[in-house]
Amino acid sequence: TMEDTDLTKLPAQLDAKLGDLDTANAVRPTIISPTDEWCRKRMASLLSKEPETMTLGTEELRGEKQRAFELLDALTRSGALLVEDAALHVVIGATHTFDKGLVDTVVMDNVNPIIQVERSSLIMSSTVMGVPPARLVKTEHLPRLQAGTPALFVGDAADEARALSGLQE
Repeated sequence: TMEDTDLTKLPAQLDAKLGDLDTANAVRPTIISPTDEWCRKRMASLLSKEPETMTLGTEELRGEKQRAFELLDALTRSGALLVEDAALHVVIGATHTFDKGLVDTVVMDNVNPIIQVERSSLIMSSTVMGVPPARLVKTEHLPRLQAGTPALFVGDAADEARALSGLQE
């Protein structure tokens, strides 16, 4: 369950899975660095007709972050009240690379780059979702994907996906 999930372990889990299953070793971590200045649009009051726009620098961002945490602390009474129906969004960046350019990969290496990207996507998706890759694929696509990356579909995962295919169609 999500309550038991430690999101800080996710990058290491992704690295391990990609190391085991990505034969092309084509996925690299990507560092996402936000800019130092952000643009904020908000309504000055409930009756305002147009939003006001303001550029926030490093100090303003730090202050806005602190105010947001203070508001959350006040609303939850320092954690005594649960925040129900809240969503946490985690962004993990990864870049799929090819040793050669895309055209050279297709022409010179006779490799279908779509299969490589599908494999990488399935590895990452199954790791993040905590389910076997076969459960993420429609039944009609399983034979093609199994032929291209059989290591992804070991065990009973493919049979389980066929049984659950009614949920995905």
